[in-house]
Amino acid sequence: MSFIVYNTKDNHAIGVYDTEQAAQNNVSVSDTTYIVVEYEWKETDYLVSMKLDADGVLSNKFPGKTIEEQKSLIEIEDAAKRLVEQVAFKTEKIKMDSADYINELKWKLTRARDNDLVNGNSDSMAEVLAEIDSIRSKSNAAEVALNALTTEEEVIAFDVKEQFN
Repeated sequence: MSFIVYNTKDNHAIGVYDTEQAAQNNVSVSDTTYIVVEYEWKETDYLVSMKLDADGVLSNKFPGKTIEEQKSLIEIEDAAKRLVEQVAFKTEKIKMDSADYINELKWKLTRARDNDLVNGNSDSMAEVLAEIDSIRSKSNAAEVALNALTTEEEVIAFDVKEQFN
């Protein structure tokens, strides 16, 4: 039997020990982030593949796989997580840039209202609102283009500023 120190906050195993005392020595009594779980360690278990379920049972999320196969699967999982994080970051950047561009047009709205009041029409306001609508359309198109990308490299290379030109 082995004893695994598990980080419940980050959801990953961080150490394998032969005795419970050795595992406990690596866990602060006052820190509930780390727990010690008893586990029947197998030669094919890979520490990074260990997951704790809701019932507190530790298991290998890739049972029957070799360590090399588990490493490969972990790399694939990590790449997928990074891709999701990169897309979320770039999506937020698109939204922020769009809001900034629209905010930069506020002075034009004021001027357009004044011009339209003097001229007795709504031509100036329509032009500014068309600019704002164009920014929103470009923002939406940028998000669609970003979400169509399938690799982390493509997402990193995606230039948000270029989408608004």
